[in-house]
Amino acid sequence: MSEIETYCAKLVKNYDYDRFLVTLFAPASAREGLFALYAFNHEVAKIREAVSEPMLGEIRLQWWREAIEGIYENNPRNHEIVLPLHQAVQSKNIPMQSFIDIIDARAADIYDENPETLNDFENYLGKTSGNLSKLAAQIIGVQDAPSLSLTYDMGLVWGLIGSMRTIRYHISLKKLSLPQDMMDQYGVGKRDIFGQMENENINKLIKDLCQSAKQYLDQLAQDKKQIEPEIRSLFLLSALSRSYLNMIKKAGYNPFQFNERAGMFQRQCRLFFSALFGLI
Repeated sequence: MSEIETYCAKLVKNYDYDRFLVTLFAPASAREGLFALYAFNHEVAKIREAVSEPMLGEIRLQWWREAIEGIYENNPRNHEIVLPLHQAVQSKNIPMQSFIDIIDARAADIYDENPETLNDFENYLGKTSGNLSKLAAQIIGVQDAPSLSLTYDMGLVWGLIGSMRTIRYHISLKKLSLPQDMMDQYGVGKRDIFGQMENENINKLIKDLCQSAKQYLDQLAQDKKQIEPEIRSLFLLSALSRSYLNMIKKAGYNPFQFNERAGMFQRQCRLFFSALFGLI
């Protein structure tokens, strides 16, 4: 079976299409491992929408902690994601703690409280999306510190942009991920967000976050010579990130007016040319 026809690949294609596309440019030997990693991420990220109360979410997170421990004890559970993930990590020097940190950080998703500060918010993004990107690099086989640090930053900024793109989805789950100190700074109340009200202050807050994301992307572009060739595919997310930032800008930084479908073709073209010419 082709690596893009496996259970994990199909799941990622359906629920994390951007990472699915990027993985097609990764080394063939690592693709199924990457699909398994991203499938694992999908499973722990979707827990809030899958459970009716936090305790049930905690039980699911504990199941995944034990599943990861089983992988590192060479006793993987008979599960369609766990087994290929075991194959991906068993021959690599990949720390188990990175998986555990992702799971532990996802516990914040199942409770209603939003991050208190921007620092808390970025810490969450780093432990989830940042660690996920580092694990992807390690599954490909890269271990040098500069590349892993840049990969972590790529994941963090991807998570930051994702948090803006998914505000309406989070509202449907009665969840808010924006940091409270920035909301206070711009005079934005939770009622304003959940009510999806036209509010210039919300737009200013989103613009501020977009500027932070652009600074991360610009720094990554400056440091691209430090990135090992084997993992350059992971940084194709940078091209997609810039496309999403343009989309948000065109919407006037109004998080309730984003139209991702309208720019899908342009994003895919930008991804292709970035891969062709090695752009970040």
